[in-house]
Amino acid sequence: MIDAKEKTALATSVGADERQSIQLCNTDIITTENSEINYPGENSSENLEEIYRQMQQMNDPAYLHTVSMNELYETVYQSRPPVIDGLLYSGTYLFAGAPKVGKSFFMAQLAYAAGCSYLG
Repeated sequence: MIDAKEKTALATSVGADERQSIQLCNTDIITTENSEINYPGENSSENLEEIYRQMQQMNDPAYLHTVSMNELYETVYQSRPPVIDGLLYSGTYLFAGAPKVGKSFFMAQLAYAAGCSYLG
């Protein structure tokens, strides 16, 4: 009994259970022209000095990177999954109230619920 594998592509990739297919090397795709690949002025000494200056500035411990309001507004942050669906999200909370109203008891219940939801 012969197991025939069904192929979806003519040149299959090399896998652990496959043999490498024989493909001839095409040397016509390599250009021999002396054309410049980079944009004009990209590797100029002024541009490289500016990049070096920026790198030194970022390495300074007193450097604080700032962004404009437009950059901040246009930045899309990925939301984190909730700790308890619809109730508790990751982050910092300030839970305050009068003495003896049950803050500690509520936090203990919340921690128990978070542990139960985490464990499934």
